[in-house]
Amino acid sequence: QIPLVIFKREKEVARRLEFSGLYITEQPPDDDVKGQWDRLVLNAQSFPSNYWDKFIKRKVLEKYGDIYGRERIAELLGMDLASVEIGAQSERRPAPDNSLLTWITSIDIRYQIWKFGVIFTDNSFLYLTWYMAMSLLGHYNNFFFASHLLDIAMGVKTLRTILSSVTHNGKQV
Repeated sequence: QIPLVIFKREKEVARRLEFSGLYITEQPPDDDVKGQWDRLVLNAQSFPSNYWDKFIKRKVLEKYGDIYGRERIAELLGMDLASVEIGAQSERRPAPDNSLLTWITSIDIRYQIWKFGVIFTDNSFLYLTWYMAMSLLGHYNNFFFASHLLDIAMGVKTLRTILSSVTHNGKQV
């Protein structure tokens, strides 16, 4: 199974590319870190890997190719323009090599880096990582165990009210 965050992000990038023309007609702002990170995956050969519409690059090429130039769009999307043409589809391809070296060299490093970056910056992943670290450190020090439980206490409305009304020496903590 794939992480849901990867599928959602591929879908978001593909839709923004097709419908908004982002990265083609306009560039994301410099302070949009997510948009700048997504630019990394545009010309990766494996993109989109998990999104259901595998022909998104071809659709974008057809939609914006006449206006901005097919060569420029194909270069931006990492497509081989010759393979998109109808004549190249009728050529006979040699049998694929199934060796280990071929498999290793066929890994799309750019796509894998983008994918791990999306996973490692996902809020739910960061939350679970923090929670696990506090749980493990809680075995060695009670402070970490308490901070680990504090998250649970703040999630329950009644416990949050109790914690917010705790006083120490007449002052609310």
